[in-house]
Amino acid sequence: MEYDYFVTPQWLFEHQNDADLVILDVSAPMPTQQIDYQALYLERHIPHAHFFDLDEVADKTTSLPHMLPSDTLFSETLTQLGISNTTTVIIYDQGNLFSAPRGWWTLTTLGCRNVRILAGGLQAWVEAGFATEQGEAIKVPVQSPFVVERHAQRYANKQQLLDNLETKQKQMIDARSADRFYGRAPEPRPGLRSGHIPGSKNVPWNELVINGQLKQKAELKQIFEQAGVDLSQPIIVTCGSGMTAAILFLALTVLGCQSIALYDGSWAQWGAESALPCDC
Repeated sequence: MEYDYFVTPQWLFEHQNDADLVILDVSAPMPTQQIDYQALYLERHIPHAHFFDLDEVADKTTSLPHMLPSDTLFSETLTQLGISNTTTVIIYDQGNLFSAPRGWWTLTTLGCRNVRILAGGLQAWVEAGFATEQGEAIKVPVQSPFVVERHAQRYANKQQLLDNLETKQKQMIDARSADRFYGRAPEPRPGLRSGHIPGSKNVPWNELVINGQLKQKAELKQIFEQAGVDLSQPIIVTCGSGMTAAILFLALTVLGCQSIALYDGSWAQWGAESALPCDC
């Protein structure tokens, strides 16, 4: 592959039985979808893969969706899945690259050092003619607990965004559709305003993806630059709930950007608080 962040179905087929390699299905529905991806996992998944529920391995002290989990929950979950800090972890979703980058971002932000995404996801695996299996995969916990190493520079909170509205030190990029960004379409989650954080630029996540993979580097670069993004300067990425912002985070990482943070609360938080500034 062109990037060090992906593996091909062929590579995974050849390495699926490697020692200290764990495969995770991190498929998650869009907010408008009523899809039980854990049930789909039980019906068909890559051999030996475990289901990693981004909404369950999350911060349960908030009503905001799939916020980063506590160190304890994350460590316990990964330990049970047989993942140490140096385990090779292969992440995949159903094939649209919707949730795999969020899985990649979560694991790398909290201390996994060797995480890759399966290019094209489950769909590409099946199209390549490789077998799938049903039911739960057997978990083999690691002997030593996973040690969480939090990279706090990779995420941002509401106060940091408020501060940035004053300092303007970091660019803000919103991954939602143009219609949602400009307030022409209602938000899929109830109770949220329409519009965007003042000063944000809009790069819809699906413009970066083709056939479940990131577009080529030259295309990615052109898309960001056409949106007015300076790739040499610090960036905060946002979206509806912190899911598709991770696609922007991944694309910017591939392009070599050095200072990227993801606003974990995103519009699910900002759009719900009427006191926060909004270009609506």
